[in-house]
Amino acid sequence: MKINPGTASTSSTPLFNTISATLLSDATNENLTPSVSADTQNIQQLVDRVNKALHETDTHIKVKVHEKTNTIMVVVVNNDTDEVIREIPSERMLDLMYNMCVNVGVFLDKKI
Repeated sequence: MKINPGTASTSSTPLFNTISATLLSDATNENLTPSVSADTQNIQQLVDRVNKALHETDTHIKVKVHEKTNTIMVVVVNNDTDEVIREIPSERMLDLMYNMCVNVGVFLDKKI
């Protein structure tokens, strides 16, 4: 099954459903909460499980941390072309959020 990057609704895509079902079942089975999931080993186990579920779609996910905001990002990648299909949340949105926070003064580098 191939995933079309231009899919209109995220909630109706098989990719989204597969990732959601895997993460929700893992969170339920292991009693994980978002605040507890920061453990690197748990994250790697979840990524491995999602990638096994995505094997038939010729895609896999990568988890990375946005440099400026320290926000965890999930990147869905095509196995054959290494093309980024989707970023959740998008790096562009996180950059925009960071720049807005800098302009408003949320992030301060030094004490005045």
